[in-house]
Amino acid sequence: MTSTGPTTRSTLETAREFIRAVEAKDIEAVADTLRDDVEQLFMHSNAVISDQGVAELVAGRRRGFCVADVSGREEVLGYTRGIFDKFEPLVWRNHRWTVNPDGREVFFLGTGDMVVARTGVPYRNTYLTRFDVTDGKIVRMAEYGNAMMYARLGVRPNRAEFRSLLRAVGRMFSLTRSSRSGR
Repeated sequence: MTSTGPTTRSTLETAREFIRAVEAKDIEAVADTLRDDVEQLFMHSNAVISDQGVAELVAGRRRGFCVADVSGREEVLGYTRGIFDKFEPLVWRNHRWTVNPDGREVFFLGTGDMVVARTGVPYRNTYLTRFDVTDGKIVRMAEYGNAMMYARLGVRPNRAEFRSLLRAVGRMFSLTRSSRSGR
């Protein structure tokens, strides 16, 4: 489904580099993929457990519910440092990539094969992440998965995560920001 245009290649390569850097716990490489005004949204959705649900999310026919809104490069990096500390290893299996026709959005589907570092509890959530990339840098990520599965782990949120949870609550009352679309 990928085309050979430079925009598509740059978008896909940027998204792949982000995933590679997170799995390697390489914060500098993560930082290199992000714009200063990047936004990372965490959208609760059980649609990721079926191929049909994933296809509906990719096509925009299905939505999630925003449970965290991480805003700005430093906050995204703060959140990322937190997951580096919380999970060992930090790996997704069964990578599947989809590039939309105009090449500006890339979708990554993967199943976590992680263990909570503090407790040794396995964590096997499936995620679909949409990457919006401009000029080779990520401007927005919308990650769809079962947020309740993550919440049940009982891992304490760091400062960046706590702010993002509060910001997501604010989206519910905002006249301009959607708590449903991942946009």
